[in-house]
Amino acid sequence: MQVQVQVEFVEMDHKRLTKLLFLSKPKVADATPLRETVGKMVEAGEAEVLETMMVVARSGEKATSEGIREFIYPTEYEPPVVPEKVNFPEKPKGVGFSAEELKAMSLLRTQFAPTAFETRNLGSTLEVAPSFGAGGKYIDLSVAPEIVWHTGNTVWAEDKDAFGNVSKVQMPEFYKLSVGTSLTCIDGQYNLVAVLTPKNQNGVGDLSRKVMVFVKCDVVVVKEGER
Repeated sequence: MQVQVQVEFVEMDHKRLTKLLFLSKPKVADATPLRETVGKMVEAGEAEVLETMMVVARSGEKATSEGIREFIYPTEYEPPVVPEKVNFPEKPKGVGFSAEELKAMSLLRTQFAPTAFETRNLGSTLEVAPSFGAGGKYIDLSVAPEIVWHTGNTVWAEDKDAFGNVSKVQMPEFYKLSVGTSLTCIDGQYNLVAVLTPKNQNGVGDLSRKVMVFVKCDVVVVKEGER
């Protein structure tokens, strides 16, 4: 037997969500009726499926699925510097540097230079680790879904040389929706595992909307089919 783990991110208005949770009043962990209600809201345009992820795993083993873009960005910079010593041809006494020579010396000044880099995965990642209980009906599940966006950059320092060339020290900004939890599932039932705050168009949290995170485990039996 194997476990098919499905994770859904469903976005809706904050007020609708609060009313929905207030009316649901769950007595058991089965969130299938709630998911059916949310499905009707999606069809009516009152909610939107933001993301669906799925992966199959064997009992006692970890599995990962990804839909990502590797984003490489600098984390350390060298500041602008000038050479400690510059050799010029000797000049007659009293003769200074010409404009061309001064311009050449200014070109020796370096700009901010990145020296170390890191990689951040943008997109969707799902990590699961299921384990069967007695009879295979109950599944103990560790699950960690994540969605990451690059929302912009913050400039921490800026330098401009004599010719107007600009160099910057900037760091990326990310927005993440993630859950890390362990729960007990029943074959075929939905579980509501979290409610998150999505980002707005400016990349900051939008408290007027919420994202419900549903998890469903299906036990899949492996058997040889007819030939």
